[in-house]
Amino acid sequence: MKKIFLALILFYSFAFSNELPDLGSSSDSIISAFQEKKIRMQLLYQANQSPTVLKDPEINAYMERLGKKLMHGSSLLQTDPISFFIIQDRTINAFAMLGRVIGVHTGLIYAANSESELASVLAHEIAHITQKHLPRIIEAQSKDTFKTSLAMVFALLVARSNPQLANAAMQTAQASAVQSTLDFTREHEKEADREGLKILSKSGFDERAFISFFRSLDEANKFSSGAAPSFLRTHPITLDRISDIEDRLTQIPYKQREDELSFALVRAKLQAFEGNPSASISLLKTNIRNKSGVNQDADHFALAYAYLRGGKLKQAQDSFDQIKHLQTVNPMVNELKANLLLKSDKVNELEKHYKQALLTFPNYKAYIYGLAHLYLSTNQIKKAMLLLEEYESIQPYDANLYKLLATAHSANGSLYLEHKNLSEYFYYNFDLKEAANQMGLAIKSVDANFYDKARAEQRLKEIQGEITLYDNIQ
Repeated sequence: MKKIFLALILFYSFAFSNELPDLGSSSDSIISAFQEKKIRMQLLYQANQSPTVLKDPEINAYMERLGKKLMHGSSLLQTDPISFFIIQDRTINAFAMLGRVIGVHTGLIYAANSESELASVLAHEIAHITQKHLPRIIEAQSKDTFKTSLAMVFALLVARSNPQLANAAMQTAQASAVQSTLDFTREHEKEADREGLKILSKSGFDERAFISFFRSLDEANKFSSGAAPSFLRTHPITLDRISDIEDRLTQIPYKQREDELSFALVRAKLQAFEGNPSASISLLKTNIRNKSGVNQDADHFALAYAYLRGGKLKQAQDSFDQIKHLQTVNPMVNELKANLLLKSDKVNELEKHYKQALLTFPNYKAYIYGLAHLYLSTNQIKKAMLLLEEYESIQPYDANLYKLLATAHSANGSLYLEHKNLSEYFYYNFDLKEAANQMGLAIKSVDANFYDKARAEQRLKEIQGEITLYDNIQ
């Protein structure tokens, strides 16, 4: 399962054939819906396991919200969603994959000068999916070439974490056979630009951000002594593309859109948790003193987190005080205060804070996780279970809630409920075999009664049925 993720994650660097087939082409039969779903599950499973994929619930929630806004402007049905994950990598890149999955590098978030610029890149990647570019690649190649491509792409990505394994994988792939699929064609890129522009417009973002981001990247590349940004290498920006976008923008009325505060705070949080905290503190203090940062509130926000990382609670509190008026405006500021209370061991105050925060921003995942961890760490197991069961009924696909519930039931001595919830945790993390294993343990638990076992056996049959189905998909 690991290889399929590593293989497919670099599909964004595939090129496209010179001719652009109709959307109703036979490419739909090359990758079936079940095959694509299997690929999606394997990709997301590996994304959840990867140490380079960001696990921060707030930053991931922001990307999910941004993606949903763009989805409303796309041709994809809301029942057929696109999933995003964020890779901690300073290179500027984003890439679409089979299975309706898009990877985003943190470097892209840093590079975007506005939320609309970030949205423009995501819209472009969404367009690659809506226009079925990846199935078209496979249709244009023989199945044997496709398999060879998978092997090579696997080798390229696995080098991130295991160079020796990468070298071994490289020997199994024919580089010359893969190279023919690694050069983008202008037609596919232009189509993604055109469709991405429509998505951006329908979603309420500034369409001119599309061209401003391209120009910024292109200009930066001219003065760069190193290699071109990854996005430029995998999505070459030609004069023809820029001209085509500019022509289309002349037909669109000017739109001024103010960025959401969350965009600035997400960038700030990424900065605060990257590298040495002392270096971050020094840079942020300089920005604040000289007012050279893009957003002063975001700089104070980042500085507070940087101080927290460095164990300087008083300075962190002082920085927070500069933006505490934003607590009712943005949930991320409330979560910063929660972290301050946690580091200061103000348990009672922290519980009250989280409860109040959930009234202001209902269903905010970071608050739910934080309050549950607080209850578990202070041995308030019943409170933890009541909280988690309430939100599990509201957000039944959230794997983390099941893991926390399993921890609570383990502390309460319930083996059946521990394994049952662990099973759902693995299921919603796309690890079906471990989900089946845990449900089997639930059935065998000494504290499981007749009805518990019957329910668990039925659920196990469902999971095993899915395993059999996906194992039979080639």
